[in-house]
Amino acid sequence: MDAYLVLHRGTRWTDVYRLAGSEDVFLGRSSQNQIVLRSGRASRRHARISCEPAGWCVEDLASRNGVFVNDVPINGQSPTPLEEGDRLQVAGFEMRFTYDLARWAGPSTAVGEHAGADAGLDEGATEDAMLLGDEFASEIESPWLDIVSQSPAQTLESRKNPPNPSEHTDSANLSLLQMAFAMGRLDSDEGDFEPASTLLLQTLASQLPAAEIALYLFDEARELPLPRHVHQRPGHRYRRPPENLVRQILAPGAAALLARNILGDRHLATADTRGEIDVESLVLAPLHVPAQQPATDPSQLRPAGGLVHVTTGAGDASLQERDLALIVTACEIFCEACRSQHQRHQLEQTLHQSKQTISRLRTQLAGRVEILGRSDAIADVQVKIAQVARTDAAVLLRGESGSGKELVASAIHFASRRAEGPMVCLNCAALSKDLLESELFGHEKGAFTGATDSKKGKFEAASGGTLMLDEIGEMNLELQAKLLRVLEGHPFERVGGQTAVRVDVRVIAATHRDLQAMVSSGDFRQDLFYRLHVIEIVVPPLRSRGRDIVLLAEHFVSSFVQSMGRGPMSISPAARQKLLGYSWPGNVRELRNVLERAVVMAPLDIRGPHEIGPDELLMAPAMQGNVVAPPRADTEGTPPGISLAELERQHIEQVLQSTGGNKSKASGILGIERSTLDRKLKRYAEN
Repeated sequence: MDAYLVLHRGTRWTDVYRLAGSEDVFLGRSSQNQIVLRSGRASRRHARISCEPAGWCVEDLASRNGVFVNDVPINGQSPTPLEEGDRLQVAGFEMRFTYDLARWAGPSTAVGEHAGADAGLDEGATEDAMLLGDEFASEIESPWLDIVSQSPAQTLESRKNPPNPSEHTDSANLSLLQMAFAMGRLDSDEGDFEPASTLLLQTLASQLPAAEIALYLFDEARELPLPRHVHQRPGHRYRRPPENLVRQILAPGAAALLARNILGDRHLATADTRGEIDVESLVLAPLHVPAQQPATDPSQLRPAGGLVHVTTGAGDASLQERDLALIVTACEIFCEACRSQHQRHQLEQTLHQSKQTISRLRTQLAGRVEILGRSDAIADVQVKIAQVARTDAAVLLRGESGSGKELVASAIHFASRRAEGPMVCLNCAALSKDLLESELFGHEKGAFTGATDSKKGKFEAASGGTLMLDEIGEMNLELQAKLLRVLEGHPFERVGGQTAVRVDVRVIAATHRDLQAMVSSGDFRQDLFYRLHVIEIVVPPLRSRGRDIVLLAEHFVSSFVQSMGRGPMSISPAARQKLLGYSWPGNVRELRNVLERAVVMAPLDIRGPHEIGPDELLMAPAMQGNVVAPPRADTEGTPPGISLAELERQHIEQVLQSTGGNKSKASGILGIERSTLDRKLKRYAEN
């Protein structure tokens, strides 16, 4: 009965020798043995495996280091029977004896605890092999100890014309290098492995002239398809591998398989048209090409996506370890090229999607920074934006709270050469002195209590782009000095740091206060004012923009309807008149809030388009006649030459009177935060 000796080589390949019929098989160091052991621990003729009436047996031929079966030395006086799954240990090698090849020729983990990365080699055997030398050591991950099977005729022929291993190795390495470079230059569509497959077969055919070679790529059904590529010599026919062997090589974690002396073995080869098995040796190497569907668990071993099948026929030389090393290495280069191609196409697809997303976001952002309006006041602002955007000059934006200063700053940024860079905004009134310095210039770890990590400031975050400093008038004098140095091109240091930091930032400052008056009172540095006041743009209040109020209202309604998924809505003529008759102390911010509430609170059970009426516009009590509207810039009661700061103060006092001193209501009417109102009132009291 036929049996097999199976030797695992770590996780890369498995070596199989077929024990056929009544032929005795000798193991030892001599090249006249059927199985040659390249180890200084092996005797010239170390052991014999023979088929006795009771079954296969192993016999120690008076070797120096003995023969072990399942770690137990055998008696050298008589043959020792071998049972299914026995571990045969000879000169540091460990082989598995089996009648069922499918049980032991799969993934290397099936061999048991004695198989591993060193293929069952002990320390002494490795040392002997290193002293003896190994002609295959230059191959990638080739083992120091090799098990080689040869027929006596081949051994005699080898002695007459001994091969030159170095020439074979140099030729193989050069061929592999050329294949790797050629595959690196390929540029094919995703999933199209045809060019790489052709290169792989050409490389193997040039190095294995006496072999038939086929390459298979599997679909999701995992059935053996027709070979994708076949190389066969003139006068020879290629035959597919048997299904049972394919299933073994496709198991997760399966290694390449080298099998020799397999003439007549129907487990390892398929018959020809006459029903004969004329294959002498074979190699099956798995191809781990990328799957169409990604694995849910990346750590889980996937079955191979294909295989390479190499055979030699009767009368031809058997495939050897050097051939196996060549095939495995070439297959790994091919698989790596396929994985690189797959990853490159994934990156290209991701990049394409990212570009589409960026384009879409830019379109949306462009809509957000679009300054709507047809009034003369807003037209003047748009002209100045177009002029300023072409330069890197500092800009000072002035205007009431909520009038759209940040929108103007964004429009300048996205119309400038810095549009690809970041747009960073910082409200100077929202932070204390120490926190504002840290936010502007960053801090190092341990610079103050709570600084558990280093942090970049807004200047570093905005490098290459634009930094908007809102409410610049609220910055203290000490921090103004440090800001001035940065604006003049000097480097700065993070809080608690010593390393100089240089940035390329365009600064746009914004304020609702009269900075000139603050310079006169000593609350703002004159040199910083001149540095910021290169170009001034005054953003007009909403009440001075006439019909722009209706235009903005319609835009807000359309935007809210779309984002909230509501039905079509419009503004009634009466509601438009109400919008135009209101003074809008909170400016555009207040208008936006009023329209957002109207859309949110619109009836849900209506059918067809909804028209927003005047009663749905909840405005400040000024519309109810409870307060007097704030004076306009052209009102006769306004003293000539009154500053913007004084006008703001008068307006805040009037709103507070109308609410009976209720600061929460007053801040809602003014469109500012309660903390901002408290800060303003405190400053008024101090002055």
